[in-house]
Amino acid sequence: MPPTTEDADTPGAAAGASPAAPVRLLAGLCALVVLAATVLRTWVASAGWFYWDDLLLHGLAARHAWPSPGLLLTDHDGHLMPGGMLLAWLAAHTAPLDFRLPLLQIALLQVLAGVALARMLWVLLRGRPILLAPLVLALVLPLGLPAATWWSSALNALPLTAAMAWAVASTLRYADTGRPRHGVGAVAATAVGLFFGEKAVLVPVVAVAVLVGRQWVRGADLRGIWPATRALWAAQALVVAAWAVLFALAVGRAGGGDVPSDSEGDRPGLWGLIDHSYRLAVGPTLAGGPWRWERWHPGPPMADPGVAAVTAGAFVCAAVLAWSLLTRRRTGPIWAAAAVYPLVSALLVAVGRGGPDTATEIVQTLRYHSDVAVVLAAALALAWTATRRSPAQRNGSRAARWEPAAVAGLVVVLASSSSLSTAAYRDTWAEQPSRDYLEPLVTALHERTAPMLDAEVPPEVLLPLTAPDNRLSAVLAGVDGLPPIGAWTTDPVTIDAHGALHSAAVVPGRTIGQGPEPDCGYRVAGGTRIPLDGPLLGRDWVLQLNLLADADGTVAVRLDEGEEVRVPIRQGLGTVFVRVEGSGEGVTLEPGDGVSELCVGSGPVGVLVPR
Repeated sequence: MPPTTEDADTPGAAAGASPAAPVRLLAGLCALVVLAATVLRTWVASAGWFYWDDLLLHGLAARHAWPSPGLLLTDHDGHLMPGGMLLAWLAAHTAPLDFRLPLLQIALLQVLAGVALARMLWVLLRGRPILLAPLVLALVLPLGLPAATWWSSALNALPLTAAMAWAVASTLRYADTGRPRHGVGAVAATAVGLFFGEKAVLVPVVAVAVLVGRQWVRGADLRGIWPATRALWAAQALVVAAWAVLFALAVGRAGGGDVPSDSEGDRPGLWGLIDHSYRLAVGPTLAGGPWRWERWHPGPPMADPGVAAVTAGAFVCAAVLAWSLLTRRRTGPIWAAAAVYPLVSALLVAVGRGGPDTATEIVQTLRYHSDVAVVLAAALALAWTATRRSPAQRNGSRAARWEPAAVAGLVVVLASSSSLSTAAYRDTWAEQPSRDYLEPLVTALHERTAPMLDAEVPPEVLLPLTAPDNRLSAVLAGVDGLPPIGAWTTDPVTIDAHGALHSAAVVPGRTIGQGPEPDCGYRVAGGTRIPLDGPLLGRDWVLQLNLLADADGTVAVRLDEGEEVRVPIRQGLGTVFVRVEGSGEGVTLEPGDGVSELCVGSGPVGVLVPR
């Protein structure tokens, strides 16, 4: 691989065969394709809103005044994603719960991913117009659609796509030219990818696989690769090793558990994950499927291909494979390697997400396979550049002249098929219980002045397993103009499924009885335990305190088993509603901050219900 004097990724230097004007035209067409794909996917994303991890990231970022290491290196469900945390922090502190900023981030990341894909294909195909075919397919097939339109997923998937494609192109250019800037570009791409997610450890692997594949289809000596690129691989190894140390310190685990077997009860079996990955996830998208989506709230949309979509995907795959094997030399190993790549994603899901609460359908969300599009685009480009099998198929022959037209026709058919899947996905993605609940709630809270008792959001928004991040105080963190959300209020309300507020009362589970002193009840001076009329089980309760205070100040409240809550009170007669967690048969009160004595009357301990 002798160094050359020109860069194939520079317009005007593509194989030296294309005049400047056609090269500029082709570059413009690539830009148009990237822009159109960005507009399309941003349009799809705009139908959604903050969903699941989006709300968790928002709440986490809003609680940090600055993007400190404590935020950037947070273990988010087994992921280390400082870049995503940084972008989440920017959104949470610039426009909290305003979806326009996440949409802008998605659009910018999509542009970067598209540009990197175009550059990779430009280098692989030496600036030939045929590169538009794999570029269009990589950007319109639904394979990368879900990951590119769900904000928290896009923060991982789109930088991974961009890093992988850029690293491939820079690795090829470094092997061709030996120029350090290309090596630095490849290493930087890996580092940036790892900054957004751990799956970027595969970036150097894919880059070297494409480099080997290119030399293989050219019939070149593979032994020349190592001497020409060993400095690059040493640098890549250092970057990955440094990241591995950081990952071990910050996360210290590989995911949810060991690789599951198919006999482990409700755990998703490895074979099931592999079967669903190929047959129901990746396969149908190769024909523009799945054409229909299913959603189990609060889960994301899943590909739900019928027999026709599965068959169409298998047919397209077989047709492309037959074309490649019958007309090109040495392409079999290229497709074998590409076919193995989804297996890697399935194995990562098995390790990182295997558990009793995980179904095999998780791979049908497609977000774990979005980077497969880069691998397939590179494989298609390598197959196109491979030597033709017979002189009759060489350039200028009838078969060679018909190939571009056939490819263009296939692209049109697959793009049309993909448009059906994209529209169907948008309709499904538009079902956003979090938006239906939180937008009216925020509007109502802006009109409220009294403090708000903290409460869990509905399970359609966030399941209880995310506690305490499923509480209003976490989900609405950072939103301006809201009343305090915490452990007490003087005006209790409940929130219905549509985010509307309703005046509420405490339905007693237990009661503070009338105390022994006439006109006072229980006299509280210092820490005083008041018995209830029965035991309370461990959970959160609302305590209605009817009291008389001798001054402004606070009172500390706790159950026998539970955390203490300190509540402000006013001098004179008043009622305050306190949210306490715990269990026991009594409640302890301790006045402070200027209050020396309290009288406490009878009141209920229970749950809030609308009046």
